[in-house]
Amino acid sequence: LMPVTAQRVQKAPVLLSHLWKIIAFDLLFIGAMMIRAILNQKTPMRYFGETGIISWFSCLQLLILAGLAWKIYRIRKLSQVETKGKHAPQTLWKLIAIGFFFLAVDEIVQIHEATDFLIHWIFQIPDNSKFLQLDGLIVAGYSAIGAYILYSFWDEFQQYRSAFYLFVIGFALKATMVLIDVSTDDQTVFSSWFTDPKSHKLMYDWVQTVEESFKILAEGAFIAAFLVCVQIAKRMTRAEITH
Repeated sequence: LMPVTAQRVQKAPVLLSHLWKIIAFDLLFIGAMMIRAILNQKTPMRYFGETGIISWFSCLQLLILAGLAWKIYRIRKLSQVETKGKHAPQTLWKLIAIGFFFLAVDEIVQIHEATDFLIHWIFQIPDNSKFLQLDGLIVAGYSAIGAYILYSFWDEFQQYRSAFYLFVIGFALKATMVLIDVSTDDQTVFSSWFTDPKSHKLMYDWVQTVEESFKILAEGAFIAAFLVCVQIAKRMTRAEITH
């Protein structure tokens, strides 16, 4: 049999190939929407805005992530490791699957936007209040919950080290998206650059388009990571059943 190290070296280019194929497809789709907006002389937010075609594409990718996590859950459920209690190996992937399904629904239904509006209405917070940007806080809360789940199931998650570099790429792209979102949350950020309201609005729309593009690319990197995790889960579960 081929040594484990040799197997890893042999598989590494294949895993990178999956990543670049997914990223390339995402870039082509994003580019096609941008070109369509330019050719039709439309604002890019027609396609990259809420419930636009990019939102539906993001929803699809999130559903794929939920499906892959559920597949890993089903695989790990076959493990001979103690499966009772909340820290059973498969529980991590069940929670991740539920989480990504929720995010897919939120992408289209805009649950966090509705929650933001409801809190502003209940507590009579002005819509232009810079003191409390609830929309960003709610999204940050999603990330905090995800981080806590990974921490709680670290013994299981750390067994997928081979996919960590893909997760790092995904989180880096996601962090870039959040940075753009936070730094341009105020629509007047470009007012000193553009005196013409139309030019100012168009610039702001294109910045939001770049922000949404990083979100799509982050999801693509996570899909590549989950594909690696599926293979690792199969290998681990097979070994646990054998022994």
